[in-house]
Amino acid sequence: MSQAGFMSTATNPSGERTLLGHPAGLFLLFFVEMWERFSYYGMRGILVLYLTSPTGGMRNPPKGAPEGFNPGPGWDDTVSNTAYGWYTGLAYLTPILGGMIADKFIGTHRSMIVGGLLIALGHLALGVSGMDAVAHSAYAMSVFVFGLALVVIGTGHFKPSVSVMVGQLYKHGDPRRETAFGIFYMGINLGSALQVYIVGTLGERMGWHWGFGAAAVGMMLGLALYMLYRPMLLAGIGLASDAHLASIAPKLLPAGIGLAGLTAAAFHMGWLGAVDEFFSNIYVVSMLLTAALIWAVWFTIRQRPEDRGPVVSIFVFMLFNAVFWLSFEQAGSSLNIFTDRNTDRMLGEFLVPTTWFQSINPWLIIAFAPLTGVMWTWLSRRNRNPGQPYKIGFGLVMVGLGYLFMVAAALQNTDDAHKAHMIFIFGTYFVHTMGEIILSPTGLSFVTKAAPKESTSLLMGVWFLSSFIANLGAGKVAAAVEPILKGEKHLPWHFAGGGPDAPNTYADFFFLFTVTSCGAGLIIFALGPWLVRLTGGRDK
Repeated sequence: MSQAGFMSTATNPSGERTLLGHPAGLFLLFFVEMWERFSYYGMRGILVLYLTSPTGGMRNPPKGAPEGFNPGPGWDDTVSNTAYGWYTGLAYLTPILGGMIADKFIGTHRSMIVGGLLIALGHLALGVSGMDAVAHSAYAMSVFVFGLALVVIGTGHFKPSVSVMVGQLYKHGDPRRETAFGIFYMGINLGSALQVYIVGTLGERMGWHWGFGAAAVGMMLGLALYMLYRPMLLAGIGLASDAHLASIAPKLLPAGIGLAGLTAAAFHMGWLGAVDEFFSNIYVVSMLLTAALIWAVWFTIRQRPEDRGPVVSIFVFMLFNAVFWLSFEQAGSSLNIFTDRNTDRMLGEFLVPTTWFQSINPWLIIAFAPLTGVMWTWLSRRNRNPGQPYKIGFGLVMVGLGYLFMVAAALQNTDDAHKAHMIFIFGTYFVHTMGEIILSPTGLSFVTKAAPKESTSLLMGVWFLSSFIANLGAGKVAAAVEPILKGEKHLPWHFAGGGPDAPNTYADFFFLFTVTSCGAGLIIFALGPWLVRLTGGRDK
């Protein structure tokens, strides 16, 4: 490995290549995941900004930009936030099917390759949708939706597989596992941070579609590194149990392209709006939730007696995980719009790009995640590592408290001449990040420890289901901002004054997340002792 010049590694007595005390394969997976997250967070950062950008040019163009610079489709905030919710939500729903395919058929290795190729093709389509020959046609947004669908389908194959492969590098009970997921989580956030300065800057300064297309380069680079160094660092990891069944992997590529094409055709014919209305119906939502509960009970009963408690704990934690991410994922929608339109982003003569604020979170994680990883290892060796419910509880309380900065920012923003100071945006992301560091990487690690071995990929996909619920819900909640500000919907508090029938403000909207997140955190704290017993000791 060192001869190849990629990284210097040592070999432990068992013959395993190691780096910083961990299997060297962990760092290969780190880099591959980094580029996949570069793709996802790139879209997360600029999607709503692009969709809401007026057809006559972006609202706050950079200094010296020509008139009409960088236009978008001019969708209203409600529709744009709903589309954002579906995109980010489906990027976490498809891993359930992708995890099942990896478990039962092709293995995590082939699933990663299929997913990465589909993601790269998706970003190429997103870039092409902005070329003059396409952009001025009636099919421009259909091509755009085709690209989004490819990214979503590819993420479904990719995301559960790489997380499972990290867990496969360690034996059960290995105290390095918790730290490993912290290191892996840094890879996620390095990709998130880099996209801001490449995807975000290209999107806001050169043109939205330059940003969309740039992510394809990163994904292909990640796949190339994986294929080059896998034989040395991940030999035997992620292979399918049945080579004959694994032979279907190449067929999944055209299948994904065909499914994305059908999605684009449905958009072009105006059917996707009807789909959103159908799944937004309260009766449909109730039936889906009931079906999900029935399946969870059936799945739990089918497990071995010693596995039932840990499986139930995964389902319970999933619900609280969803509450956390519903609040946190306003970052790409309502928080992003507030930063763009209602925050003073001037540093002297320089207008700070809106997307750059998205880098606060990942850089803080890169700085603090190693410290928390060391802390979990230190506490585990002394049998003082708090149980998973308490980690989730701390995360929920912190994301709720972080929104108090946004309440203050909204109260400062009285009109266009009195916009909110950037420090409030930083404060929100700082507190949210501290909560995320506690909750998210430990959650991934918990699933790999607590899940029955034969269902690990499936339950990793189910864990991501909570993120689907949260992201779709986050988009739907963000879509309510305009009706709330116009007085069409009402919240029970009015920080800016006025009677109960007066229109609410952004301050009222952001305080909603303080109430819900802190409330959920207190509930899981109260249930903590019971939930710790339910894990059956697999929380260690």
